[in-house]
Amino acid sequence: MINEELNKMIMAAMKGGEKAKAEVYRAIKSEFLKFKTAKDAKPLDDAAEISILRKMHKEREDDAKLFASNGRTDLAEANQYEASVLAELLPQAASEEDIMKQIEAFKASIGAEKLEKKDMGQCVKFVKAALPTADGKTVSTLVMKVINS
Repeated sequence: MINEELNKMIMAAMKGGEKAKAEVYRAIKSEFLKFKTAKDAKPLDDAAEISILRKMHKEREDDAKLFASNGRTDLAEANQYEASVLAELLPQAASEEDIMKQIEAFKASIGAEKLEKKDMGQCVKFVKAALPTADGKTVSTLVMKVINS
């Protein structure tokens, strides 16, 4: 998905004079390379790319908040800019409505009228497989809500 286009994106940013954006793209390329060359590496598929981008985005946002709270507005702004560039590359997250439909589909697939706590792991995996852009925390929260209802 993004990995194939990364070199083109870096070149376009450099030609456009956007050095900061090019640096973000290089950081992404570096993280993808680390992932691919890690010991017992899994293939770099779309789900792995999304996961890496989400992690990088969250790190930049957290760093921006930390720098802002410590009075380092220059570093906070730089991290906020990097987070915005990363956010542009992230696909739209799955809605809660879509997640609930997948939870219902899981219930139907196992033939259960009510989910039990022991089904949670399987249900989360099922939903994440169907909706790779779904936020894991949101999925687990909604599954727990269904279990407790």
